[in-house]
Amino acid sequence: MQIEPYSAFIQKLRALLQAPYTFIEILTYEEDRALSILRSLGKHLNREVKEWSAVTGFEGSPSNGDFVQALRHIESAPLNHIFVLKDCEAFFNDETTVRRLRELESNCAALSKTIIFLGPVPINQEKLSKDLTRLLLPLPDREAIMREFEKVFVDLLMTQDPNPIDPNSIVQGAMGLTVKEAHRAFHRLKVQFLESREKNTFFDIERAILEEKKQLVNASDALEFHPLDLGLDDVGGLNALKDWLKERKEAFSEEAKSFGLPTPKGVLLIGVQGCGKSLSAKVIGRHWGLPLLRLDLGSVFDGRQSPEESLRHALSVCDAIAPCVLWLDEIEKGFDSSDGRTSRVLGSLLTWQQEKDSPVFLVATANDVSRLPPELLRKGRFDEIFFVDLPEFHERISILKIHLLRRGRLIDDAGIEKIAELTEHYSGAEIEQIVISAMYGSFTQRRHLNVEDLIFATRESVPLFRTYEESIKGLREWADGRARRASSKRKILDFFQ
Repeated sequence: MQIEPYSAFIQKLRALLQAPYTFIEILTYEEDRALSILRSLGKHLNREVKEWSAVTGFEGSPSNGDFVQALRHIESAPLNHIFVLKDCEAFFNDETTVRRLRELESNCAALSKTIIFLGPVPINQEKLSKDLTRLLLPLPDREAIMREFEKVFVDLLMTQDPNPIDPNSIVQGAMGLTVKEAHRAFHRLKVQFLESREKNTFFDIERAILEEKKQLVNASDALEFHPLDLGLDDVGGLNALKDWLKERKEAFSEEAKSFGLPTPKGVLLIGVQGCGKSLSAKVIGRHWGLPLLRLDLGSVFDGRQSPEESLRHALSVCDAIAPCVLWLDEIEKGFDSSDGRTSRVLGSLLTWQQEKDSPVFLVATANDVSRLPPELLRKGRFDEIFFVDLPEFHERISILKIHLLRRGRLIDDAGIEKIAELTEHYSGAEIEQIVISAMYGSFTQRRHLNVEDLIFATRESVPLFRTYEESIKGLREWADGRARRASSKRKILDFFQ
C-alpha cells in the first residue's frame, strides 16, 4: 500500500466518501484522531456519522455489542449515513457474517451509505477484497504536532522567559510521534523543564524529545535508532564516496531547496565483503547531522505484523521523522526469493522510493549483486551506485593507522607501509583483525605491540580473496560500466613522493 502524506490521505478519503464507496478500512492506532477527521468530513459533506463498538454498540440503538445486529441496524437506517465500526477484524472469520456483508454492500451503495472499519489490525478476508478499500492514516503532520505543543506550553509561551523555548525545534523533534504520544511527551518535558528551572540547572529539552522518538522507533519490530558514534575519519580510503557525500552535506537545507536542488534520494553500495560498505552507511548520519535509522529486513518478514504492514509502518515513521538517513544492510538477503510476499514487500519499497517526497536518504548495501532484483538496480532508484573494492596500498595504510590509533598503539610509518605491502587482497575488516590478533600476541607477553607482531599475524591470516577470487573478479566485471568506484585510484607517482 502506498504511504501518503496527510493532505493526500484527506483528499482520497473525501473522494471515497463522495463517490461513495461502501466499505472503507482505515488502519490506525489513533482512533480519536481518525474519528475527528471523519466527523469533520461528515459535517462538510452533510452526512451524519454514527459510531459502533463491541462494547457500546450504536448510541440510541438496541444493537448493543452484537455485530450482526449492528449490520441489521445499518441496513434499516436512513440513506446518506457514515457508519464507523471499530475493531471488527475478528468478526470476519465467520462465513455467515461475511455473506451478510456482501449482500449489505448493494443496499448501502443504492442508499449512499458508507461503512468504515476502523482499527489497527487489517481485515484479511479474500471474499471482500474487491469491495474493501484500505487506507492508512498517516502520522500527524507538523501543524497537528504544533497544536499539541501550544496546548501544553501555552502558559510558558505567554511569559517573558530569559531562556525562551524554541517551539520549532521541539516540534521538529516530535515529528514521528502520534498526537497522543506527542501530548504525553510534551507534558513530561514541561514538568522536567520547570523542575530544572527551579533548581537553576540546564535541561536540554530538544535532546529529551529525541529520546521520546527513540523509544517510538525502537518499539518497532523492524526499525531502530543507530548511534552516531562514527564519522568519515573512521573510514579508511573510499575517497570518491567521501567526496560525493561531502558535496551533498548541505543538500537538505532550505538554501539548497531555494537554489532548486532536489533532495538526495539514496545510494547503493555494492562490493566485496568487509570493505567498508556498512561502515560507510553508519557514518553518513553523523557527517550530515541527521538521525540514522536501521531497517532490519529479517524482522520485516518474521515480525508480529505481516511483512507489508511492518514495512509500511517503518517507512511511515521514517517519513514523519525526516530528514533522516535510512540504512538497509545486505539488502539482497531480504529479497532473495520469488514468493508472493517477497514480491509485495519489494513492490512497496520500490513504490515508496519512486513516489516519496520526504527527505529520507536511503543507504542500501549488498555483497552479492547476482541476488539483487533487477528492479532495484534500475536507473533512478538511487542517486548513485558505488562499487567498493578491496583497498589499495594507500587505503590499507589509512586503515591500519585508524585501527592502531583507535587502540592507542603506535607503529612508525615504515612499519605500517611494510604491513600494507603484505596485506594486498585483504579487506578492511581482515586488516582490523590482523591488528587485533597482533595485539593479543603482544599482550600475552606483556610488552608493546611491534611490527614483527603485525607481520606474524598477517602471515597467519588467510584473506577471503583466496577462497572467493573468481567471485570477486566477477563482481568487478559487473561493476565496470555499471557502478561508480568508491575509491579514486592514486597515480603511481604518488607512491614515490
